[in-house]
Amino acid sequence: MNEKQFEIEMLQEQIDDLTQANGLLREERDNLRDAAASLAVELDKMKGRLAAATATVDRLRLHIQQGIEL
Repeated sequence: MNEKQFEIEMLQEQIDDLTQANGLLREERDNLRDAAASLAVELDKMKGRLAAATATVDRLRLHIQQGIEL
């Protein structure tokens, strides 16, 4: 095997390794995107719950200030 042939084979192995690593990184990226989207949906739900809880607390404060029985 001559030197050029050996170099070509080495470079092909490196390309194969990089291609495999790239595939793994893409898969991980896709999984992380899915997780981020799921977390964004959950965050929106929690923001809604927080707004509802804040509104309830505000109403209770108003009732307390006005001396209204609960």
